[in-house]
Amino acid sequence: MRILEHVLKMALSTPVSFSSNGEYCMYSSPDGVLKVYDTSTSKISQQYTPSSHLTATCTCLSWGPKRPSAKTPKKKKKRKSLSDDSAEQEKNDIVAIGTSSGNILLYSIVKADIQSQLDKGHSESVNDLCWDENQGYLYSCSNDHNVIQWDVSTANVRHKWKADKGSVHSMCLCSSNHLLTAGRSIKLWNVETKELLKTFTGHKTEIFRLLPLPLSADASDSPENMYFLSAAQNDRIINAWQINTSSSDKNSITSFSLPEEPTLLDVCQQSTEQVVMLCAVTRSGQVVIFEHKLNGRLKKPLKPKVLLQVSTSGAKDSLPLPIPILAAQICDQDILIVHGNFLKPTFERVRYNSADPVQCLIREDPRKVSLQTDRSLSKIQTPDVSKDSTVLVPGLMAPSGPSQEPGRRSKRKPSITDMSMEERLNAISVDHPSHPTREPPQADTLARLLTQGLQSQDKKLINNVLMQASEKVVQNTVRKLPIQAIIPLVQELSSRMHTHAQSSSKILRWIKTLLTIHTSYLMTFPDMVENLSTLYQMMDSRTMMFNKLSRLQGKLDLVLSQVTAQDQPEVETESLEQPLLMYQEESSDEDFGLDDFAPTQSDTEDNVDLFDDIEEMDKTPDQQNGDEEEKNSDDDEMEDSPMENGDEEMESE
Repeated sequence: MRILEHVLKMALSTPVSFSSNGEYCMYSSPDGVLKVYDTSTSKISQQYTPSSHLTATCTCLSWGPKRPSAKTPKKKKKRKSLSDDSAEQEKNDIVAIGTSSGNILLYSIVKADIQSQLDKGHSESVNDLCWDENQGYLYSCSNDHNVIQWDVSTANVRHKWKADKGSVHSMCLCSSNHLLTAGRSIKLWNVETKELLKTFTGHKTEIFRLLPLPLSADASDSPENMYFLSAAQNDRIINAWQINTSSSDKNSITSFSLPEEPTLLDVCQQSTEQVVMLCAVTRSGQVVIFEHKLNGRLKKPLKPKVLLQVSTSGAKDSLPLPIPILAAQICDQDILIVHGNFLKPTFERVRYNSADPVQCLIREDPRKVSLQTDRSLSKIQTPDVSKDSTVLVPGLMAPSGPSQEPGRRSKRKPSITDMSMEERLNAISVDHPSHPTREPPQADTLARLLTQGLQSQDKKLINNVLMQASEKVVQNTVRKLPIQAIIPLVQELSSRMHTHAQSSSKILRWIKTLLTIHTSYLMTFPDMVENLSTLYQMMDSRTMMFNKLSRLQGKLDLVLSQVTAQDQPEVETESLEQPLLMYQEESSDEDFGLDDFAPTQSDTEDNVDLFDDIEEMDKTPDQQNGDEEEKNSDDDEMEDSPMENGDEEMESE
C-alpha cells in the first residue's frame, strides 16, 4: 500500500510551467528528467538529465523575467540568422528549478545546460520560487520554515528569515518591497525590515498557490488596495483578498467555487474595466474559467462562466472517453491547453465562447495514435536467419547455434583433441553408455507463458500462471518479464482485483512484487495513474471497515457468551455429592415390615410395667379380680376390631 501511495503521489505532483509568452513549456518527469516542449509543434525542443535527478528530483519551476535585449546601432538590413533567434530567446531564457534536496538550479534555454546552482541555503525540499522582475532577485521557500532572498548574479544568499512555524508552501511578490508567504495562513512581509505587517486566515489546509493582481497604478511601490488569490489543498474554493494594512479584517472579500479541487491556476487582467479572468485546471482534467470585476465584498461564492473539457468521439460500440487536460495558460484572448499525457502531449490554443457554459472538444484518443515511420529511411536491417536454426518466440532465451538435421553426418571426423575427457573415457571403456537423444529446448517457463497469455488475451493461460503461490517463483517470473509486458500485466492485475475476492491474496502478491521491482519504470507512465488510483481506492474501500468489523465481532462474541451462560441451568454443587446415609419416611401401611426389626419395648415401657406390678400388689383380691375381667373384655374387643375392618375393606372392594 505504501509503494502504491508513493507512485500516485509522484505521478500527480509533477511540476509543469509555461513561459510568459506561451512559446515553451517545461515539464519535469517523475524520474527528474527535464523536458522543454515547443507549444507550436508539440515536440520536445530540449531534454536535460541532471546528475542528481534520482536523489534530488524537481519540486517546482519558475520562468525568469524578461530581460531587455542590448541596444545595437542600426545597420543595413540583412537576413535573419540563428544568432538573432538566440538573442530573442535570451529575453526569457532562465528557468529556476527547485529540488527536493534544498538546492536551486538555474537552467539556460539557450545553452541547454545548467548555468549556475544556488546551494547552502535550504536544508529541506524547496516548495515555491518567485522572481523580482525589477531587481533580478530570486525568492524561495522551503519545508525548513525559512524564506531566502538570492542574488542570482553572485549565487549567494542576500537575506534569510523564518517565515512560519511550519512549512512554507507558496509565495508571491506583491510589490517591490513586500512579499506574501503562505503555509496554513497568509502573511505579508516587508522585505527590507523583515517585519510582519498582516496575517490573513481563511483556509483549513496548506495553501499551495498565491497569485497577485495589481489593479492599482501605484501597486509596484505599495501593497495597499492590491488584490491576490489563494488556493489550498483538498479545497474547491479559491479566495480573493484585498491588502489593507490599516484594517483589522482578515477575511477574504469574495470566493470562486469550483466543481473539484484545482491543481493549476492562471490569472490575467483584461484591459476593459479591470475585469479579472481566472483559469483553473481541476483534478479530473477540466478547465474552469471565471470572469469577474473585483469592486467589493460578495456574500455568495462565484460560479464558473465556462467549463471546458476534451473527450474522444466514441464509436458505435463504445462511449466517448474523457481526455484529461494537464495544464493551461491564458494567452491574450485564447487559452493554451495541453491534454493527453506528457509522453506525447498535445498543445492547442482554444478560443472559448462565454455564451456557452459547457464546451467539449472532440479529439482523437492519444492512446490509439501510433507513430508512423518511413521504412525506407530506417537504418535497421533484419538479420538473415539460417534454415537449420530453431526459433522460439518470444525471444527471451539466449540464442543457440544451428543444430544438425537428424540423419545427416558431418563430413569432418572429430579428432582426439576436439573430444572432451569424458568422451575419451567413454570411447576407451568397454560398456558404452547409451547416448540420450537431443531434444529442442522447451519454451514453457512462467515468464514466457505469461507473456504469451498477455499477447493473445488467453485468460486460461494467464490464470494458470497467476495462481502460483510460491513467492520465490513470483519474484523470478516478474524479473524475467520483458518491459513490453509490464503495462499489460498491471492492467490485467487491476481488472482481476475488481472481480472475485477469493484470489485476491495471490493477485496482491503479484502486484506487490511488480511494484517493488518495476517502480521506477511505472513512474515514467502518467497513464498508469488512472489504473493505480482505481486499484488504490478499491483496496482502501475494502479495508476501511476492517477495524469497525473487528470491534463489532468482539461485541457480538461478548453478547453471545452472556446469552449462552444465561440459558444453561444452574447446577448446584451440593446435589452432585452423594450422602453417606439417607433416611426415607414411608407410609403407615408399610410399617409392618419394620416392626420385625424394631425392639418390642422401650425403657419407658419397662418402667410402666414395674409401676403396674407395684400397684397390683397394693390392691385387694377383689380389686384384682375386677381388673382381670376388664382386661379380658378389652382383649376380646381388639380381636374383633381387625376382623370388622377386614370385612369393611372386602365390601368396599
